Amino acid sequence: MQKKSARKAIKDTLNIDLSDKAAQELYLNICNFMLHNDDKCYISVIRYKYLLLCGEISTAVSDYLVMEQLIEKMQAKHPLVLSAIAYIARFKS
Repeated sequence: MQKKSARKAIKDTLNIDLSDKAAQELYLNICNFMLHNDDKCYISVIRYKYLLLCGEISTAVSDYLVMEQLIEKMQAKHPLVLSAIAYIARFKS
């Protein structure tokens, strides 16, 4: 995941402005949560990214779309966890 793609997707979907490092950390935390708690959802996101890359979409665009989809799935299935992870990423020192 490119840092700028994660940052832009977070800003567009959650209306939170994070640094590139914090956005990357949020992405990794969401992936870890999904991998351990909702593997079917995580696998569907990986398939989506694979299809995007096979369709010759640039890495930056596919990363943005994947992050957007991850956030949307987290909002739908695990909104409280997403809020907690985003809060930690936003206010971590």
